[in-house]
Amino acid sequence: MKTLDTWPHFEGSIEDICRAFPSPLAALAQGKVPALVLRNVYKPSHCSSLIERFYEKGLLYNPHELDHPHRVDIGTSFGTHRLDREVFFSHSSQTSKLFSTLFEGYDDPIQAMYDTLTQLATDKEVKTAREPDGQLYGPAIFRAYYAGLGHGPHYDSVAKRTKAFDYQVSRFEHQFSGVLCFQNSEGTGENGAPFLYNCPWDVAVQEQLNKEKFHQYIVREQIERVQIDLEPGDLYFFFSENIHEVPPVIGESPRIVLAIFFAMSLDDDEIYVWA
Repeated sequence: MKTLDTWPHFEGSIEDICRAFPSPLAALAQGKVPALVLRNVYKPSHCSSLIERFYEKGLLYNPHELDHPHRVDIGTSFGTHRLDREVFFSHSSQTSKLFSTLFEGYDDPIQAMYDTLTQLATDKEVKTAREPDGQLYGPAIFRAYYAGLGHGPHYDSVAKRTKAFDYQVSRFEHQFSGVLCFQNSEGTGENGAPFLYNCPWDVAVQEQLNKEKFHQYIVREQIERVQIDLEPGDLYFFFSENIHEVPPVIGESPRIVLAIFFAMSLDDDEIYVWA
């Protein structure tokens, strides 16, 4: 499938990004740029050392020991647990306890993501998502994609897709995602590295997704896409209400990332972050 080069991502320092886009997150939501990429936000050596720790603690599995590979989440997935509020917030609390010690001896990668987002958010306060009674969501999530696993074309929005109006994160106008690369899969090309499409969700697009004809649709409509290639320690942010996908991983080395969702409204002085 052809990748059009008329919608390139922007790569640079915080200062570079803010010079190019005075309101970086608004630029993502408006489709002015597909992604903001920052290199070496986190030390690659810390990525590899923490992955070793995850294996030692049994948080990741050896693919040779299982017949049926599955994605591993280290953290609390809102999408997985939200239907039972008690379970969701209990799981989130356990995640916070795990993360409070998991990174000892290394830089905190979650804090690195939050600090970077704070600098891009200009006049807004970045905080872990919470309910009025003070219950906190999971602050971030590690995801490991083993051979054959990925995400087909989809979009993410608590308000528009999940319609989880009983949670505070649904109050915001725009939803985004941030991804910090910890480990790449072994293959090259369309293998584990995400694609972003210049294609906001709407009813017509949903019809193509339902029919599993999205790829034919984007070729027919000449919709732009960009693939984001990262090395361990690189971070990027994008507008998750645009269609995006992660091609299936090839090889024995899983693709491992630290991911967040976050949401904002132009007239709200807070940005909520969760997983």
